[in-house]
Amino acid sequence: MNQTRPALLLVTASLIPLIILAAVMGRFFIQEQQNALDADIRSKATAMAATLQRELKSQIQLLTVVADSPRLDPPIPRSAFAETARRLRERVPEWEQIRISDEKGEVVLSLPPLEGSVEKQVVDIESHQAVVRTGGAVIGNVSIGPRGQAAFAVRVPIQRNDKLRAILSVVIRPTIVTNLLYANGLPENWAAWIVDGQDRLVASTGAPALAGNAASEFASFSGTDFGLATLKNGLELRVAEVALGETPWRVRVGLPVAEYDRLARKATLLLAAASCFTLLLSGSAAFLFHREIRARNRERESMANWQRMDALGKLTGQAAHDFNNLLMVFQSGVEGIRRRRNDEQRVTQLLSHMSDGVTRGKTITQRLLSFSRRSNQGAGHVELDIKLAELRPLLRQAVDDTIVMDINVPDDIWPVHVDPAGLEIALINFLTNAREAMGSGGQVTISARNVLDGAAEDPTLQGQFVALTIADTGTGVASAHLGRVFEPFFSTKKNGGPGLGLTQVHSFAKGSGGAVKVSSVVGHGSAFTLLLPRSNEQRIPREPAKQAVDLPGRLLIVDDTPSSLESVRLALEGLVSTIFVATSGSEAIEVLERHPEIEAVISDIMMPGMSGIELAEEIRRKNSRLPVVLMTGYSDKLEAGTEVGCPVVAKPFKIEDLAASLEAAQISTEKSTNVVRLEIPAKS
Repeated sequence: MNQTRPALLLVTASLIPLIILAAVMGRFFIQEQQNALDADIRSKATAMAATLQRELKSQIQLLTVVADSPRLDPPIPRSAFAETARRLRERVPEWEQIRISDEKGEVVLSLPPLEGSVEKQVVDIESHQAVVRTGGAVIGNVSIGPRGQAAFAVRVPIQRNDKLRAILSVVIRPTIVTNLLYANGLPENWAAWIVDGQDRLVASTGAPALAGNAASEFASFSGTDFGLATLKNGLELRVAEVALGETPWRVRVGLPVAEYDRLARKATLLLAAASCFTLLLSGSAAFLFHREIRARNRERESMANWQRMDALGKLTGQAAHDFNNLLMVFQSGVEGIRRRRNDEQRVTQLLSHMSDGVTRGKTITQRLLSFSRRSNQGAGHVELDIKLAELRPLLRQAVDDTIVMDINVPDDIWPVHVDPAGLEIALINFLTNAREAMGSGGQVTISARNVLDGAAEDPTLQGQFVALTIADTGTGVASAHLGRVFEPFFSTKKNGGPGLGLTQVHSFAKGSGGAVKVSSVVGHGSAFTLLLPRSNEQRIPREPAKQAVDLPGRLLIVDDTPSSLESVRLALEGLVSTIFVATSGSEAIEVLERHPEIEAVISDIMMPGMSGIELAEEIRRKNSRLPVVLMTGYSDKLEAGTEVGCPVVAKPFKIEDLAASLEAAQISTEKSTNVVRLEIPAKS
């Protein structure tokens, strides 16, 4: 007994510091868990706000492209607006209403049309006035419409010649925002809701029917960063609030306060059974677990960004294909009418306007395609001194009258191998940035020099290049931002521009096999340098332009789009004696078998079944002397770098462009058929 008591006392004394240590570590562990929960709430709120911000920016960018379309040039034809709006609603089902209103807020055009009893004044007049006042895009507050349904508006100005002509708005149901809330994978017992600048409910995870009402009808919230909220069912939440960057909307995400109480109960069990070893293991496991969650969140966000960029590229590519098919109808109509106009002045003016519209439409599709372009499709021999001289009037328009523009290109500059359209868009993007950086005027200089070794300029380059430099005297870019100027959606513009122009330039430079560099001094200006690969071809001799087009006498046209097929046929009618048509690759093969006298084939690339590329290969196998020209508005195979082995003319095209492509195809077939295969006899 005497030995038992000292032993018990020793054990008891030994347990005292262990219990104190377990209590301290338990308190620390619980505090870290609570901090981790707070970090998790904020992380989810931040991710949700970023997702919503990207979605709203995408809506603004798409609506801005529509506002800049020549189809909305005032005065806006009702039929043109209706057709454009119908197509947009088919492509973007979330767009409930598409409207055009004047500066006073009166709805001028709408799809679906407004009924007679419905007020023709915009509901959210505050956001409408903000567009008139600032001249920029605005996300409106959620409002209850005349029929008692909640919606919010995205508004962009329709400007021509720097003057506000009208406002283009799209009315969106809050369901698109509700879907984003559910898509972020919140736990079932968490709650999330979004409020606008007037503290009205835009969307929520638990009560979508309350959209448009005061946010207090869903939950009472107190606080600005972290705070407490009580739902209408009495559930108390710990809430993190994150504001969107360019709109007064705010995202609130909360988890039940009972989560914290559950941690306290776990702490009691931990103090009863914990030891130093188990505490160490639990702390390590919690640390590794939270680090893995953060790593997975970063990977998920990176994958989401990549998927959004890839989807944007595919969307713009398909839109360009359809738009160019439509433009082909107008271009062919211009060509046909010009031969039959009988010198009537009114018709001549109309034709001039139609031709200008086609040119502007083609420029829009080229800019869209430049962002999704993944290959150097369309690259060719370009002589910079001649090209820049041709582009001088267009480049002059990219800067205002307060800016002096100089083009200094030496006579011995090398030709380059690039896409001419991509080069034009890159220069316009550079000059647009320079103009915005020189608000009170300045000077921009375009110069070029030969580079014998590309590695001296950029370690990733090999061979000879031409350095094309665009330097301005603007405000410059801070050194901390120089490494990010080519990132998608990164922008230092005060007007909150989308930040895609330099991303397009970077894509063009890399796709051309070159690079782009930037240097800048704050307060003194910036200099962007394009390194473009030297062309292996010799300089093109200057020849007088041909006065007449030379086309084959018997021609086969293949296109699965009836309107495009008929337009090309009408454009060539009278210039080609005999025209055959086919609506598919298999039908074209049958026509060629029945009519061996056909001298050339023009085929669209994107067709169901047998594509134009496959048709050209089949024709080459059966008759290598028959020239083939492919036409397209957009082709994913060409964008991926597929070699087609025959000339490609981009829609919309002129008859002169088609004649030049047919001539090139004829020369190519003559060269290939003149090759003589030599048979070397074996030695005896």
